Amino acid sequence: MALYSGQDGQMLVNGTQAAKVRSWSFTANQAVLDTTSLESTDRTLLGGIRSITGSCSIFYYQTSAGSGTPDGGVSTFIDAFIKDGADNPGTGGDDKAAKSAQVKLRLRIADGSSNGRFIEFNTFITSLAMTSSVGEVMSADISFEANGAPTRVQL
Repeated sequence: MALYSGQDGQMLVNGTQAAKVRSWSFTANQAVLDTTSLESTDRTLLGGIRSITGSCSIFYYQTSAGSGTPDGGVSTFIDAFIKDGADNPGTGGDDKAAKSAQVKLRLRIADGSSNGRFIEFNTFITSLAMTSSVGEVMSADISFEANGAPTRVQL
């Protein structure tokens, strides 16, 4: 029997392993459609629309002071989600922000095999909150929603 802990969890963002992940989670839901008719004695259902939502918390850091872009995947989420008019060529300086981009996430459990156990899907970031508190490492809490069905699943 193998038990897994948070240390076994990993997250890949657009194919690159995100370093310093505090946590990740996902929830899969499926709506049901009621197909019960008047003469039925028991309720019957039909599977409806599925959805996956989730969240992650990542530390915001640089490998060394002044080394440039922060490491760990936070920058990828920020670049995909927060856009300004400068990122949208041809707007004529009217400050219209560019559309948010998708991010491919692979939520993985390192189980000793080469691929591990994972679920992979394209997501849109629905919320991004950064926190800076005295005495704590700066972090970003991110919520996401899958766009379509998972692209790969090996759980």
